Formats: sequence, C-alpha cells, structure tokens
Amino acid sequence: MDSSSPSPSVPLPGEPFVWRDLSWQDRAPAAVVEPLREGRPGGETLRVLLDPGTRLGVRPLPPEDPGAGIWCSGFAHAFLDERGEPRFRGVPCPKGNRIERGQQCGLCLHLDRFRPIHRAHRGAELTEAVRAYVGMPHWLYVATFPDGSSKVGTAHERSKTSRLDQQAVARASYVALARDGVVVRRLEDALGAELALPQAKRVATKFRAWCGPLGAGELDRIHDALTGRARALLGDPDGGLAGPEDEHRVEEGRWAPSEAMGSAYAALRAEDPEPLTPADPFGTGLPGGKPDGAPFGFLVTGGTGPFLTGRLDEEPGPALLASAAGLKNRACVWVEGSGRETGNQRSLF
Repeated sequence: MDSSSPSPSVPLPGEPFVWRDLSWQDRAPAAVVEPLREGRPGGETLRVLLDPGTRLGVRPLPPEDPGAGIWCSGFAHAFLDERGEPRFRGVPCPKGNRIERGQQCGLCLHLDRFRPIHRAHRGAELTEAVRAYVGMPHWLYVATFPDGSSKVGTAHERSKTSRLDQQAVARASYVALARDGVVVRRLEDALGAELALPQAKRVATKFRAWCGPLGAGELDRIHDALTGRARALLGDPDGGLAGPEDEHRVEEGRWAPSEAMGSAYAALRAEDPEPLTPADPFGTGLPGGKPDGAPFGFLVTGGTGPFLTGRLDEEPGPALLASAAGLKNRACVWVEGSGRETGNQRSLF
C-alpha cells in the first residue's frame, strides 16, 4: 500500500509502545512503533532502523498492565494529492479499540479504502482516488519459498520491489506488466488456476520453510520451470492467457534481495550455507507454536519479510531466525539483557 511514511528513524522508545510492523522501507528493516500515552496508542508512529549490530530486546506488556493487548491498526484513507496523484494515508482507529484477532476492529474494516482493491475485478465499489490507484500499471509475479512451494501475486508499479521485500521469498520473478489493477487481478486468478498456485502463504509456513530450505539448485529448477510455464501461458494467443494486446505484456525481470537481507539468504546459497535456527526472542511463540522461555535481547544481522536474523553476541554462534509477526499491533516494552539465554524452541518442527 502506498501510504504516508512514519517519522524519521529514532531510537526505540523507553516507554511502552505498540509494535505496529516490521517494515522494509528503503530495503532495510525498521520497526514501526507507536508510543503509548496514558495507556493508549498516542497516534504518532516512529520508525526505528534495525541496522546490523543493533541490540533488540522486546516483550509484550503483561496482561495486568493497563495498556496491554492488541490494538486496532486503524484504516487507510485514499485521497488525490495536489497533483491529482492517488495516495493512501494511515488513520488511527477513531475509537482506539483493542482487538482479539486480525489487525482491525469492525469500524476500521468498514472505513478502510485499501481492502476493496483486492475485489476490484469483481465489481467492488471504489472511491475516485482508489479508482485512480487501480487504474495505474500493475505487475504480476511468481514467487517460490525456501521449501519449494510457490505462489502468484501482484504489485502496484510503485511497490514493485517493496511488495516482494515483505514476502520472505526465496526466488521471485515478474512475469507480466498489466495495464491496470483490474487486469492484473484477473490474470492472477487465471494463472493461479492454471498452475495450481495460491495467492497467499501463511507466516507459519514461511517460517518453517526458512528453517528447512531446499538446496539452491533445486529452488532454481522449481522456480524457473514455473516462471517459464507462466510466461508461455501469458504470451500464447491460442488457448493461453494472452488476452487483448493492450491489456498486458510478458516480462522477464527478476527480484533480488537487498544487502540488508544477506544474512538470511546466506542460508539458501549452497556454496556458502549458514543454517538458521528458529528462536523466540520476543516471547510471543514461533509461528504456529506457543511461547517458549523468557524474552531476550539479540544482535540483529538482517532479515527478510516479517523475520529477523540475529546472533546472541559478538562471538560466532548459531544464526537465529525470529518472527516479528507475533508482535504486530501488540503493546510492548523494551527488554534489557545480555541475550545469552537463547530461549530457542526446537520442538516445533
């Protein structure tokens, strides 16, 4: 989603805060946080850069704390800027509601202007600004994960790279550039059906994939075969998905991880393997599991998608993989500690 940016990078706040997201703005990991004011989200989000060597220690507030819990993320407001360009701006929840699951309360789900985009090709009602956003070119891609599973997806022209940065993919290729968001979603449905590919992948599945990846050669083979079939279908006017000439064109581009993702992708390089060990430093539980052990601090080395890589200290040791997904929209506090107690959970897999 194209939205207004949080404030420039600052240190992690000393007071309690809501961890809103792990963002890959500018292709580097950053925590987007919202300090609590009198036990409620304060309305201002801050961006905390997680550069390599950053010591990160975060834990959810205990249930008895007045500010504890999961807070509604608010909704996306769509508007046309002074140049007539469509934009999205995040708006705090008007009621400041806590939620039990998901990311938004019922009111914000109703007010959100970004969610209907996914149903634009099925007649969803769109505002003028959203129609303008949907009317711009969109990319169709095929992504493969470290366990060899794959998916099909879309990205707006503004988020061609950042969309995939957030996905924690092993390989990803752009297979078509569509005229607009309606065409690209029709192609997404059709290509997914032809290749038996889903359009989404659960965080827990991605996490397990990263902790037990296939070899680099096998991943290349799987991904290249899929993208080859996808491009053949998209470019074949006889029985394929070519459609009218002005609707889309077949593309050959490939997504590549950023420098900040190097520590994660070292685990996928056969010539320089660096196995990742699942860890639960935040005390929220590994994806698909339960909390195991007390939260602890660790040195960030990079990451991918909703995951961070890290080490316990400066000395050589296991490369940890931690999921920040369990922190999303949750009231938290900074943890001071040596990080020498791993809290690793190895039984999940």
